[in-house]
Amino acid sequence: MPHFIAVDHVPCTGCKACEVVCSLYHFGECNPGRSAIHVVRRERDGLVLCLPLVCQQCEPAPCIEACPTEALSRDGVILAIDEAKCSACGDCAQACPAGCIFMDSAGMVAICCDLCGGQPQCVLTCHAQCLTEVDRDEASQKQDVEYLASLLEQEGLWGCVPGKVVR
Repeated sequence: MPHFIAVDHVPCTGCKACEVVCSLYHFGECNPGRSAIHVVRRERDGLVLCLPLVCQQCEPAPCIEACPTEALSRDGVILAIDEAKCSACGDCAQACPAGCIFMDSAGMVAICCDLCGGQPQCVLTCHAQCLTEVDRDEASQKQDVEYLASLLEQEGLWGCVPGKVVR
């Protein structure tokens, strides 16, 4: 059964430890611009809303379908990016309905969550416990990505998503 990282934005403090640990684990540097998870944040009338965005491992995956160089594929059930094939066009990032594919600020390739080989570091690091690795059944799959997309829309957060053209 496919795994993905479920997001409960309510307890998220916006500390961005998930971004730091992701870039440290994958690239050996503390650089949130090279992370496969991004926390978008909005402050309004003294209230703060934080929403972690991380690949929901959709099936079918619009990002795979949008890639003109076939750089995105499935490694078993996990989305994988072949950096040698990636042209950094950003079509995959634009195709993601919840803005969960990002462009690497240093390597100019797409970045998406690979679940850290089975032990997602962001889940282990999140002190607010707003990230959980879960098994997905087919019925809930569409609901998960639509949940993130609807929050982005409702809260006017599309403009905060790195590399995403505002809808």
